[in-house]
Amino acid sequence: MQAYQVVAFGAPLVPNELSDPAPTAGQVVVKVESCGLCHSDLHFHEGHLNLGGGQKLPLAAFGASPPLTLGHEIFGHIAAYGPDAGLTESDVGRPVIVYPWIGCGTCEACLDDRDNECPRPENLGLHRPGGHGEKVVVRDAKFLIDADGVDPAVAGVYACSGLTAYSALAKLPRKDGWIAIVGLGGVGLMALALAKAVGFKKVVAVDVDDEKLRLAESYGADLTLNSGPPDAVETLKAQTGGLTGVLDFVGADATVQLGAGSLSTAGVYVVVGLFGGMLQMPTAALAARQLTFRGSFVGTPAELRELVGHVRAGGVKAIPFRRAPISAINADMVALAAGEVQGRVVHVHAAAAAPAT
Repeated sequence: MQAYQVVAFGAPLVPNELSDPAPTAGQVVVKVESCGLCHSDLHFHEGHLNLGGGQKLPLAAFGASPPLTLGHEIFGHIAAYGPDAGLTESDVGRPVIVYPWIGCGTCEACLDDRDNECPRPENLGLHRPGGHGEKVVVRDAKFLIDADGVDPAVAGVYACSGLTAYSALAKLPRKDGWIAIVGLGGVGLMALALAKAVGFKKVVAVDVDDEKLRLAESYGADLTLNSGPPDAVETLKAQTGGLTGVLDFVGADATVQLGAGSLSTAGVYVVVGLFGGMLQMPTAALAARQLTFRGSFVGTPAELRELVGHVRAGGVKAIPFRRAPISAINADMVALAAGEVQGRVVHVHAAAAAPAT
């Protein structure tokens, strides 16, 4: 099998020939048809996360080092399974979305199906080989989400872009007040589509790109705001009366200040983006205004199943996407880093264009 791998952080991915995986115990091998390119892949490719203030957290702290096969928005077909997987030959070829945020399997969080909270994760596309390879090994069939009735062209995108947005929205306690979605990349646009699908009444879309703001209007945004001008916070507060919730899919200094400064009393700020912003606030103001600040990182397997249910029912507008051969991944990573990708690029493995047999 072929896999496009990070052989040195920051260097172009290299197509390497690897041995086909053979499943043991409860493992399942999925033949990857396609894999979405996520902004997290860019951070992982760089070899560190930006913590702000000039500090960087190396990927080695996560137990990850080259060669790495990235890619965690995986759609494919069951190709093989171990003797304890609980599957039969009738499952071979079945289309699945792979939940990639797999935990250790033994901690309290994992035993409660909160794998995304595991302190010793085994995430596909970081700690374990991901969807930039033609086949992936999944530890347990419970991490495979039935993809029947879901558009195969974008199915894998729901494993990260969709799940991340869905879980972040679930952390907002109210649907009646104004909420802001900050950053209209693939995840932010997905959050906008989901917010309108699940009943948030008043949503303002915020970005520095007017083209993205125009697109947001077609996804149901009740208000749009270009956050570039210096008076953006005052404008946002004047137009909404203050926000009950903010989802920040950027996480840079400017968006943190915008989100925190626009909250109404008892507002909730949820940061998702990994762009190295810093948050500073007097604790007295935090208490007096009864604010909540929290982080959100992907979501649980149960949330992914719920999300796929919404998608299957036809209530979620798909984000724009472009399918491309996996051989174009290096050029597409450059384009994504430059802000030239609208929605998602989904890379297709030529060897998996049809269900596995």
